[in-house]
Amino acid sequence: MPVLKGQTNYYSHCFFIKDCHYIMWPGKISIMIHENSLFILYQAFYILLYGFWAEKPFIRVFSLIAFTIKDIRKIMQSKKIKGKNFSHLYFPLAKLSKSIFTDLENGIFADKYKTVMTSILGKQLAVNTYYANDLIAMANTRITIDILKQFDQLKINFKVNTKDITEDERNMAMDLAMGEIITTKKTFLESIKSEDIPQIQTSVKQFINNAITKQNQTFFNEYFEELKEYVEMANSIITTEDNYIGTVVAIKKIIDNEQRVFKLPKDHIGETIEHVIKTTQISLMIARELDDFNQENYKTLSIIGLGHDSGKALIPEEIIYKKGRLTQLENDIMKSHALLSFILASNNQNYLGFEPFVMALHHIKEDKNLPQSYGISKDTHTSFYEYLTPNAQNKLNEMFHLTKKYYRVISIADTFEALTAPRVYKKPSSIGKALDIMLNDNKKSCFFYPPYLEKFIELIIKKYLPKNMVFKLSDEIIKKYYFSNDLVFENIKQYKKDYMGVIIQTPSNFNQDLVCVVYNLFDQKIERKLHISPIFFLDNIYF
Repeated sequence: MPVLKGQTNYYSHCFFIKDCHYIMWPGKISIMIHENSLFILYQAFYILLYGFWAEKPFIRVFSLIAFTIKDIRKIMQSKKIKGKNFSHLYFPLAKLSKSIFTDLENGIFADKYKTVMTSILGKQLAVNTYYANDLIAMANTRITIDILKQFDQLKINFKVNTKDITEDERNMAMDLAMGEIITTKKTFLESIKSEDIPQIQTSVKQFINNAITKQNQTFFNEYFEELKEYVEMANSIITTEDNYIGTVVAIKKIIDNEQRVFKLPKDHIGETIEHVIKTTQISLMIARELDDFNQENYKTLSIIGLGHDSGKALIPEEIIYKKGRLTQLENDIMKSHALLSFILASNNQNYLGFEPFVMALHHIKEDKNLPQSYGISKDTHTSFYEYLTPNAQNKLNEMFHLTKKYYRVISIADTFEALTAPRVYKKPSSIGKALDIMLNDNKKSCFFYPPYLEKFIELIIKKYLPKNMVFKLSDEIIKKYYFSNDLVFENIKQYKKDYMGVIIQTPSNFNQDLVCVVYNLFDQKIERKLHISPIFFLDNIYF
């Protein structure tokens, strides 16, 4: 099984679950239940005895009765989970109008919530917990007063394991899951018929070329033709060379799956193919700013970019198209797509070229001990190195030092595109929010190679906030950057008509402000100078 470093209890047994069922209790705290009706009655009885919502016991009983036979049948019909029964508590704090604390600063709970909140201290979070696409706490983090304070202030919904997941359970669950995935890979490769390959190659090549041509992305406009040439070249190689037959058939499967799942017309592009095209283009844009890359490297980078997520074709649809956040185990199953992309691009580890290896390294972080760091490298947090053949392991060891500049660039591009793109489980982040998340990640731990991330930020500022860019004065700018007594309320509307702003100096990073002046539209006289954070503008721009 993959080698996992760090926390012992790392997984939540929530694999392949489509339906979640739960009882709503007074105070809008609910318990989520799976498996069978007897377990529901057991949990309800447990809550009653434990003192969950001590006041108004008759409402608790009524809530239990109100949970109908029909609901129980639905639970019993849900897809079974491999392994033992499990449950977790669900706390939808977003639905509470008041704080769970009477004294937030000192961490004193309100009487109404004291019993249940005290009981979960020290327990594990069941899933990764996010706020506005930013990871607040990872699954299996122990609940503390400080974490609950943060959840309460941001009104974040969260889930808690009622029972710790042991290392043996974790290993068994991951072994079962990887066994299924390896079997799926074998079946997939054996199902490829030689007589179908030419038609599949032609279909994929045409589809991706059409997707590139139709793309309407202002970020790439200036260099669109150059970028298009490299991506089309990579597309041509992947859809013609025998070594990439597994990759091209996987891409065709992804195209078909997403058109079916999202009910797209036949010529419309799905989220995964759009992601790999954009990630490749962003990677090329970053590489153009770096002295480490030349034109031959751009070709290599394009092939890696276009094939880096083909392994997702073999991830169960229950996970990859889930309309919600992944559980920790589902998230780790998703990680295996890096290994699968390598297996597909290497013709089941028979072609040990450079590009297939790098396709499986694009999630390696600078601090390889981070739980978010994974791939086929043997020294990363979640490592699939043991799934490589001895020949593949030796080859990777020989060339690993050459892979770094490629996976470092793709890691930045991949993360940025994922944050700024809409998904079935989230809304897109603005450019400003995405970069803010990435910078904060690098401050807390080293996720991205700092010199490359700095170049990317410099590129974004240069592209979206160039010198001499004129902008309108909004209420937000006036409120944030003007003194409160500068303008009286009734004059603001006319002021915004008479004055405009212009950027006169752009910084190279987010630690410095844009230098701007405000001038009168009629006499061109400068009225004032402003120092505005780049994030302020980029928070309203979407990729």
